[in-house]
This record gives sequence, C-alpha cells and structure tokens, in this order.
Amino acid sequence: MKNIENRQKKYSSFKKFLKSPVIKPDSRIIEYSGLGVQLAATILVFLFIGIWIDKKLETKFIFTLLMTFLGFVGGFYKFYATLKELDAKSKKAEKKQK
Repeated sequence: MKNIENRQKKYSSFKKFLKSPVIKPDSRIIEYSGLGVQLAATILVFLFIGIWIDKKLETKFIFTLLMTFLGFVGGFYKFYATLKELDAKSKKAEKKQK
C-alpha cells in the first residue's frame, strides 16, 4: 500500500510540474526575448532591399551597403528605444510593489 501511495505522490508532483508554465506570464523574459530577432530581421530586410535595388539599377554594391547600414541604424535605434521603454515599465512596476 505504501508503495502505491508513494507512486501516486510522485506522479502527482510530476503532473503539477508539467501543468505549471515554464515562464510566468508576468515575466519580463517574454518582453526582452524578441529584441534580438527584431534587430536581425530589420537588418536582413534592409540588406535584401539593397540587393534588389542594386540588381534593378545594375550597380555593384553601393545600395546594398547603404541599405544595410540604414537597417542597422534604424534597428539599433528601435532596439535602444524598446529597452528604454521596458526599463521604465520595470521601474514603475517595482515602485508599485513597494
């Protein structure tokens, strides 16, 4: 009987573990996780636009470099602005908890 009870306790704790979320809904990880992907996607989109313009105008690589640089500057600006905004939200939440 004790063996069966021990197994049931073991499985019930395992079920609790599986049912509980890995990341808590109020966690800041979710908000920060997309920033790197967003930066990389912005740069890649502008890179491909530059390649497309170079092919259309039959130039070597000037628009590719220009658009990649523009994508980097714009993406990094958005990255910085989002970090600043998330930091302000985090500080506000901390003040509310106190």
